[in-house]
This record gives sequence, structure tokens and C-alpha cells, in this order.
Amino acid sequence: MRRLAAIFGLASLLMAGTAHGAAYDDAFAAYQKGDYALALKLFKPLAEKGDGKAQYNVGTMYNNSLGVKTDYVEAAKWYKMAADQGNMYAQVDLALLLEYGRGVMKDYKEAMRLFHLAADQKSPAAEVNIGSIYERGLGVPQDYKEAIKWYRQAGDHGNADAQYDLALMYAGGHGVPPDNKQAAVWYRKAADQGNDSAQLNLGAMYFSGQGVTKSVKEALKWFRLAAQKGNGHAQFNLATIYTDGDKDEGVPQDLARALVWFNAAAVTLMGNEAKIADDDGKLVAKAMTREQMLTAQNIGRECKAGNYTACE
Repeated sequence: MRRLAAIFGLASLLMAGTAHGAAYDDAFAAYQKGDYALALKLFKPLAEKGDGKAQYNVGTMYNNSLGVKTDYVEAAKWYKMAADQGNMYAQVDLALLLEYGRGVMKDYKEAMRLFHLAADQKSPAAEVNIGSIYERGLGVPQDYKEAIKWYRQAGDHGNADAQYDLALMYAGGHGVPPDNKQAAVWYRKAADQGNDSAQLNLGAMYFSGQGVTKSVKEALKWFRLAAQKGNGHAQFNLATIYTDGDKDEGVPQDLARALVWFNAAAVTLMGNEAKIADDDGKLVAKAMTREQMLTAQNIGRECKAGNYTACE
């Protein structure tokens, strides 16, 4: 199951187009330049004249605080206008508002109807959300097999969230016999598209040798990619590997980087997990030479300045 923010990110993108010619192009150009207030001002008259793409874009701007304060009621209003014209992106985003009760009363039945309308137009975003509804049993009986069917369909259409969810189903044996090899296949598909949760889990599979040939180097590769995206668990795992290294695979101990990543994980994680990362970082620091500490400080500054992308 994905976080709400991640689900909304599937569909909420402005639509380019040539509707109403230059007027639409001017509105879209303003959006691309970051002048959201002007974009909204230009899109609205087009939307009021019944242009479906403009209606969707206005809804998206209200949904995402672009040039205006967040207003889910207004977002739902404009999405419905566009959805009624068959706009699959509006159908998905209106369904999400209905699913979570944002700006409208929760209505799982109507959300599912809209998701299916969008899925009929081959929307991977709709397909993955139908799968999610079946997985969680929202307004329908919980049905893992039906969830898998929709996750696979969206995954085959290239949706990284669906690929990740399908991997979780195989790993946990939900609706299918547990199958780590299949889990690894789908984690890799999602990881190759930059899904940091999939990168984390694929790294863990390589580290333990589950479903794949054990490889600490390969685990490092995937943990590093996820850690650079700010994934706290990947940061912690990366730090743990650097703390001891792995002589069998030629991975050297690197206490400076171990400290950097433990410190990053302590900031990124929460609660007891953050405390564990902080405590482990302090243990590593005690074992470091002055030269190693200076190296860690230099790497740490670059790491922070690069938002985790310059820590290696």
C-alpha cells in the first residue's frame, strides 16, 4: 500500500495541448515558467468554456497549491467537469479525492467506478489504484488475487508503484505462494525506474541472498541509490556495511562514510530507529582516527550540500 502523497503523484500533472490554440499555449507556457498565478488566470476562462484539458489543469492547480491555496472542493469541482468529458487523468484524481474524502464525502463505490473508466482507457495510475483498493478491501471484499491482477496489468504498462506492490505480494505470499525470485524480478523493474523502496528491498535481497545470488557489492549499489534519494533505511544499511566491510567480496571498511550515513539516517528516520542510527554513529566515531574524522566531516559537508547525492 502506498502513501497518500505517492498515490496522488501518479496522476496530478498538467496536460499540454493545443486546445483553443494560442490561449492554451500561453497558459501552459506560464505554468512551465513557474508563473502559476498567471497560468491559472489563463486556464480558467478556457475551463469555463468547457475545455476538458483546461478543466483538469485548473483542478490540479487547486489540488496542489499551484498559484492558489489548496482547495480540494474546487479541485473536485473542476476534476468532475473534466471527468464527465472522459478525461482519464481527471477521472483518476477525482477518484482519489473520493477515496480519501478530500473536498468530497468518501465514496469508494464512485471512486472505483471512476478508476475503471480510466482503466478502460489504459491508465496505469487507475489500474494500480484499483489493485490497491482490492488489496485493502475498501468498499469491496478484500481480494489479493484481484489486486495482483490489477498490479500486474499496471506493472506491465510500466507503473513502478504497481511493480513494487506486486513484488510485495510475492514476497509476502499474499494471493500467491511466496516466491522470492518473482519478488526480485518485480523489485528490479521498479528499482530500475528509481523507486527507492524497491531499491531498498532489492538491496536487502542481494545482501541476504534471497531470490537472487548473494552479493554485498550489488546490495551496496541498490542501497546507495535509495540512500541518495533520502531513504533512511537504505542510509542505515549502507552505513552498516561500511562499518565492517566485507573481505570476501572485496568491500573495504570505510568508517568515515559509515559515520556520514549513520548521521544521515539519524536525521531521516524517526523515533527509536533514529536513536539507533545516532547511537551506532557514536560507536563508529569512537573507533575513528582524527584523520578519518576530518574525512567524515568533509564528506558530510558535501553530502549535506548535495542533498545526499555527493556522499560517496
